[in-house]
Amino acid sequence: MDDSYILGVCAAITAGITFNLGMVFQKVAVNRTDRNAPLLRQILRSSLWLGGFALQFFIGVPLNMIAQSNIGPALIPGLYSAGMIVLALGAVRLAKERVGWQDVIGIALVIAATALFGLSQLGIDMKNTNLLEPGLVLRLGIFTAAVAVGSLICHLWQLRNIRQRGNLRAANSGLYYVQSALWLGVLMGLFGSWRQGEFSTALLVGVIAASAITCAGSMLGIFETQRAFQWGDATRIVPIQTVPQQLLVPASYFLVFQLSPPSSSALPMLGVAVLMILIGSILLAKRQVLLSGAPSEKPLDKAGEIA
Repeated sequence: MDDSYILGVCAAITAGITFNLGMVFQKVAVNRTDRNAPLLRQILRSSLWLGGFALQFFIGVPLNMIAQSNIGPALIPGLYSAGMIVLALGAVRLAKERVGWQDVIGIALVIAATALFGLSQLGIDMKNTNLLEPGLVLRLGIFTAAVAVGSLICHLWQLRNIRQRGNLRAANSGLYYVQSALWLGVLMGLFGSWRQGEFSTALLVGVIAASAITCAGSMLGIFETQRAFQWGDATRIVPIQTVPQQLLVPASYFLVFQLSPPSSSALPMLGVAVLMILIGSILLAKRQVLLSGAPSEKPLDKAGEIA
């Protein structure tokens, strides 16, 4: 492993810790809101929520950019999961959440998968990838559209399923972050070409598109996470949120960038990691539904809230 790979891995893990700590502060702030009042207006007036957001934005985002520049988008979601140790401790201590053995096993499985993602070395050299190659652009567009359709399905589904609302909004926020993570990697690669003196209209259009999708994905992901927090505990919502990221972003390594495994052991490790994530997320999702007091068949009003 070269120094840039190690730097990228360390930056991704530290960013994950920072983002998860920020989410603990945000969850505590959301717990103090009135579900019958507009959420956005309340959290933007909360110094605690803004403090968590500042931690993510001013520390987590720069670390994320360092990670993207050095190892690309494929590994980062898995490495982020190391921060769930901080999340679990903070949620119990600060948000007063109750953690059962199913939660412990679920979180442990997701965290264990982190090590396997790191060892798989599915790094993408964005600096030396031709990101304007027509075939790659087409595959990237199809992948982005497919993730957007998945997000729409989650949104429509949660309108009719109260007991799964926290889980579905968590999954939806994860899909938003898939877009953000993938396109941030593209953006950093395009900036690399720019720094090397390359410039064209296509490069400028790519930078604008990547910037817009990255920002939109990040902001939508943040606010959908807060909505999920209204319906579930952070110790279950956040691990469920990571599932789309940990499955789809590494999938882009093969489907979008069409790269080969870096070693013969990479695919087996990736397969075990994915299995751990799926089992862990199922345990956490079932636990969240069991703790939900909302009836599954109660009708909704036009806004999608309990009538």
